[in-house]
Amino acid sequence: MKHVFIMDPIEEIKPWKDTTYFLMKACTERGHEVCYLDQRDLHARHDQLFGRVNWLQIHDDENNPYSITHSETIAFSGVDAVWIRTDPPFDRRYFYTTLLLELLPASVRVINCPKGIRNYNEKISALKFPDLTPHTLVTSNIDEIAEFTKQYGRVTIKPIDGFGGKGIVFLEAGDSIDDLEIHVQDNHRWVIVQEYLPAAMQGDKRILLLDGEPLGAILRVHADGQDLNNMDAGGTAHASKLTSRDKDICRVLKNPLKDEGIFFAGIDIIGDKLIEINVTSPTGLQEMVRFDGIDYHHRIIRELE
Repeated sequence: MKHVFIMDPIEEIKPWKDTTYFLMKACTERGHEVCYLDQRDLHARHDQLFGRVNWLQIHDDENNPYSITHSETIAFSGVDAVWIRTDPPFDRRYFYTTLLLELLPASVRVINCPKGIRNYNEKISALKFPDLTPHTLVTSNIDEIAEFTKQYGRVTIKPIDGFGGKGIVFLEAGDSIDDLEIHVQDNHRWVIVQEYLPAAMQGDKRILLLDGEPLGAILRVHADGQDLNNMDAGGTAHASKLTSRDKDICRVLKNPLKDEGIFFAGIDIIGDKLIEINVTSPTGLQEMVRFDGIDYHHRIIRELE
């Protein structure tokens, strides 16, 4: 099989933790060919999609994780799988990338389905399942945030298009709301406001789903003196198991995700509440493989085979 990875600059990957690199590694170990490109290197000629790609050799060496063998422009209709692994935000370029990918014939598997990525905003999509989520407000109005905070005592405020813990702040009833202007930008930017869950002090659980079924989980725990559990924000990963509540949440999500063509997803759970559904570039795969001793990355590629 030939796999194309649309991703952020490969020079910036951290091979000891990067999920995209780990998926590439599984591809090559299974005898597949892999290449990568940036979104800006895509172009369409009439109804055919092309891209300037870099073909790779993937090495099992963190100091020398890959080498580029050659670069060329290819027709994407001749590959088997296209992976969208660019990190959020889901901006205008990301949106147009998903539209271009819909030009591909049915013989090319896109992971995840472009329409599904558009339909599942990673912060808002959890609200499709209101019985599973904490109380949530989506607004760009500071006064509404203040009233919501007064009702719940403490809240978590997140950018609607953020990732990796970037831009997250916490607010308590009685705190000054003057600093929130930078987040809502004069009522021009929505934010997600959620009741704070005390269970977050014990960490948040990342569960990876393959075609709607849970592969496994890790627990992300904040550093001492910090509030954020995200690993990009200083949190650390720990081994974790699925609880009966986790499995119930996965069962509720299974068919809706499959219906949208979401083949590989990561959901975040705090306590017994669903927080986010990550469909662009879910991470945590390497940590899960190390903790469980199971080659989940090979299982993902085998499912495509």
